[in-house]
Amino acid sequence: MTQETRIIENTWDLTAYQWKIESDALDLYVKGLKDKKILGRKCHKCGTVYVPGPTYCRKCFIDIDKVVEVAQEGVLDAFTVNIADVKGNLIEHPYITCTVKLDGTHSFLMGILEGWTDWRSVKEGMRIKVVWKDVTQGALADLSHFQLI
Repeated sequence: MTQETRIIENTWDLTAYQWKIESDALDLYVKGLKDKKILGRKCHKCGTVYVPGPTYCRKCFIDIDKVVEVAQEGVLDAFTVNIADVKGNLIEHPYITCTVKLDGTHSFLMGILEGWTDWRSVKEGMRIKVVWKDVTQGALADLSHFQLI
């Protein structure tokens, strides 16, 4: 059975969605990026590790303040191959946006995936590693991309 690639042409009204990122969680995450570390928080009750780390456990509903450094390797969770711009025009160099689950964590990070030659060979569960910019400044862009191992 071969898988079929489907193209869905439509628009999404993103104003219907609401996102909330606790500033403390994002501050901790960005602080770690400056030193080429990925920091999160671990619940002392259930052991769940969150990146970026919120101030309370989403499972136990208790405050958490234990800061942990997490692995810089993990697995590819989900991905999208971008072969066209938002107007549908083909782009010269396709790229992959992805979500990854770093080893020992229970949440996902999003970024760009590199290290592939044929996007058809990319599969969920492949091993990845974090690639840093040469000079970090304490910004979200310090984590340059994810690389297939």
